[in-house]
Amino acid sequence: MVAHDEGGARRPLGAQSLLWRWAGDMRIAFEGGPAGLLQTMHPAIGHGLIDHSDFFDDPVDRVFRSLPGIVGTVYDGPQADATGLRVRDFHHHIKGELPDGGRYHALHPETFWWAHATFQRMVDRIAEHWDGRRLSAYEREELYADGCEWYRRYAMTDTVVPPDRAAFEAEVDRYCAEVLQPNPASDYLIEFIGRSAIPDMSASPDYPTHPRLRPLANLLLPTLPVRAALAPPLRLVIFGGLPPLVRERFDIRWTRADEAAYRAIRATVRTAWPAVPAAFKWYPQARKGWLRELGSVPRTFTAEGIA
Repeated sequence: MVAHDEGGARRPLGAQSLLWRWAGDMRIAFEGGPAGLLQTMHPAIGHGLIDHSDFFDDPVDRVFRSLPGIVGTVYDGPQADATGLRVRDFHHHIKGELPDGGRYHALHPETFWWAHATFQRMVDRIAEHWDGRRLSAYEREELYADGCEWYRRYAMTDTVVPPDRAAFEAEVDRYCAEVLQPNPASDYLIEFIGRSAIPDMSASPDYPTHPRLRPLANLLLPTLPVRAALAPPLRLVIFGGLPPLVRERFDIRWTRADEAAYRAIRATVRTAWPAVPAAFKWYPQARKGWLRELGSVPRTFTAEGIA
C-alpha cells in the first residue's frame, strides 16, 4: 500500500479514521515530552528556539502552546486546513544563522517534516505501547497514511514525505543517526529533565487538563513535594520514549532498572486506562471534535469500532 499520493489527493480524515483514535488521546502527555526533546535535538529547531523564544526561561510552555494547533489540525473538521495554515504561518519568521555559518528556517521542508514526524511517532507509540489493543500491519499502514493527510493540512510541499510506513521508519532512523546533533537547547533540556523537581506546569494557561480537574492541578502542582514526586517518573517517560540510538548519541544514562521501571509505567497505564471516564480521556480539541461529529466522546474502541 502506498500511503503518500504524489498527486496530492486528499484522504478523508474524521471520526472513523485511526488517527482520531490516538492523536487527541490524553496519553499524549506520556509521549509529548519525547517528541519535544527530539525536535530540540534538530540543530535548526534547537537554534530557532534559542533565537526566537524564551526557551531557557520556560522550556516546557512551548509544548503546551503548540499542542492546540497541532491537535486542532486533526480534529477541527471543516476548519482543520485553516488551523494547519495558522500553525505553518506562525513559523515564517523563525530563521537565522547556525554556528557553522549555515542558514536555518523553520519552514525548510526537511526541518518542518521532522517536527511533524515526531508527532506522527508520538501517535504511533501511544497506539503501540500505551494501549491494550495491538495494531495489525494493515492498521499501522493506515495510521501512517492518516498522518500523511495530517501533514498535507499544513500546505507544505510533500516531496519530503516518505511514501509508506517502512520508508517513514527508515527516515526517522536516519535523522536519529545523522541529522540530530547536540546543541545548547538540547543540552539544556536534557539537564532540565534530570532535575529533582518538575516546574509548576499549572502556571501555563495551555496546560492540558480537563476543566473539572484544573482546580486540583492548580492546588497540587505548585507545591514542591508534588513536583519532586513527579520528577522521577517524568524523567523515565521522556528518556524512555527516545530511540536507544538517540540516548546513546546524546549521552543520556539509561539502565536496565530504568527500562524495567519505564515498562512498568506503560503496563500500569494500559491496565488502568479502560477505567478512566470517557470525559477525561481526550485533549480539549479532540473532545470538541468528537462532540461535533458524534455528539459524545468515545469510551473505548473495539475491532468493530467505537464503544
